[in-house]
Amino acid sequence: MSLKCETVSSRWTSCIVAAPGPGLTPDVATKVRKSGLPTIVVQDAWRLLPAAEVLYGCDGAWWQLYKGVPEFRGEKWSTHSLNESLVDDKSTEARAYGLKLVRGESAPGFSLDPRTIHYGDNSGFQALNLAILFGCTKIVLVGFDMRRIDGRAHFFGEHPQSLNRGTDYGRFVRFFERAAGTLPARISILNATPQSALTCFPIMSLEEAISFAA
Repeated sequence: MSLKCETVSSRWTSCIVAAPGPGLTPDVATKVRKSGLPTIVVQDAWRLLPAAEVLYGCDGAWWQLYKGVPEFRGEKWSTHSLNESLVDDKSTEARAYGLKLVRGESAPGFSLDPRTIHYGDNSGFQALNLAILFGCTKIVLVGFDMRRIDGRAHFFGEHPQSLNRGTDYGRFVRFFERAAGTLPARISILNATPQSALTCFPIMSLEEAISFAA
């Protein structure tokens, strides 16, 4: 029995997307909270931003490991493959944990179709695509380091061994670079992750980015 996927509707004009890279520090999280901007957190980033509006994760194993993150009270989103015969189609997790599902597909750039997001090979890319489908034209990125900082892949260290499948940051960055080249002019994405390897979006301080997006 397949699940009904969501058609994403516009809700915001600006938001912050917080990934769990080393650049997501407690100080950054405090500034994000004080900004008053709607926030989408990517997987474990919810730990520092538990009051965010949306939690996004594409990995079924991650949802299973944390039992759907019952502590998080906002909306929980994931993606459901166009190929419904896939084992990792999120049906089980969606039913068990109340996830909202949007169809996903492997295609270049960011999807502008409210029925579909593009994978980009990582949850951060998909969360950003979700922000675009939410109607945001000013989007601030934090925790998008796209590289290890002082040997750490995430602000909390490493995933449990069951989730460690290797991370090809160069591949992730290439997906973002290709998408940035086709981004509609009306959409501005600002990277407020100072040491980020993701340079296809303007990099600036979080204070500047929030001022622009507010």
